[in-house]
Amino acid sequence: MDKVNLLMTQLQNAEENIANLQSLIEGQPKVAFSAALLDSGSGDTGPFSVATPLKYQRVFTSIGGTYQPSTGIFTAQVKGMYFFRFSMFNNQSPTPSSEVTLMKNDVPLVSVSDTTGPDPNDMGSNAVVIELDVGDNVYVQLGANRIIYDDESMNYNTFSGFLLFTM
Repeated sequence: MDKVNLLMTQLQNAEENIANLQSLIEGQPKVAFSAALLDSGSGDTGPFSVATPLKYQRVFTSIGGTYQPSTGIFTAQVKGMYFFRFSMFNNQSPTPSSEVTLMKNDVPLVSVSDTTGPDPNDMGSNAVVIELDVGDNVYVQLGANRIIYDDESMNYNTFSGFLLFTM
């Protein structure tokens, strides 16, 4: 009988632990987005005389209301550790001239570029894990006088991010 009582106590403890973990998970904010540059059509974006935030128009996922396709800017609503990833497809010309940079509050973090070589079909991506405070902005910026190409049927240029955990 002692073994049965011991097993019952262990089972009750395990059930309490599971309930506690579920309440922790359910109480965590949910933040995630993923978007592609063009909502329709195909063609070049740029060049612009100054570096310009890209507005990713085709939103695949937007949980938490933190990414705004009208501006291309993600704004943190909770302090935490976040993951961001972006991709770039060059401008499909004999002389490539593509460069994009992930920015945090107007400060460059990581970039992808294709500015030399004869291949007109190059792609690149980059990613970062960063801590954000409430109100911090993250966006992808097209370099001044640079061009990227996209096709809405292929979604070459994407921007995604999500909250890993709060702090």
